[in-house]
Amino acid sequence: MSQRQGYRIRVGEREHEVVVELDAAGEQKILVDGHAYEVAEAGANALRVSPHGPEDTTQLPVTLAGAPRPSEAWVAGQRVRVSVQTEQEARLAAALGTSAGATGSGSLTAPMPGRVVKILVGVGDHVEPGAPAIIVEAMKMENELHAPAAGVVRSVAVAEGDTVDAGQLLIELEPPAAEPEG
Repeated sequence: MSQRQGYRIRVGEREHEVVVELDAAGEQKILVDGHAYEVAEAGANALRVSPHGPEDTTQLPVTLAGAPRPSEAWVAGQRVRVSVQTEQEARLAAALGTSAGATGSGSLTAPMPGRVVKILVGVGDHVEPGAPAIIVEAMKMENELHAPAAGVVRSVAVAEGDTVDAGQLLIELEPPAAEPEG
């Protein structure tokens, strides 16, 4: 059985899709933007990668800043800023970047499949944009989802412990009542 983990890695201004696969025999395969690479040598914070294929023997030294999630690296001697996210974190960040799954109608939807851990609001509660609304566990990580807009909680469509699918309605908001002018 093989293991696979995908990453989104931003190096400077460029974003790359990286897939690391470990097959049943323990062989590691790395794909960067669809191109295969081999890890020629690896140390604590440094590795040498080379394009996969007998025609190209070029190696590229990569040294990461000493942290589990490095913020900079040295690639072929040049210092660059990096940002590393797993595929799941990238999907969640994209969902949260668009107001945590907001559909534009004051609805909060699940950004990915998961399990509802805690509901932080109730029907009739007034919420502000960005207020914590619900916690969903996905990929062994708890993700706090926030209200996409100001409003009053019209309905909560799930209960604690429920399993949810990506895009499933979690909480529906209605716009706050307009203040009378006077």
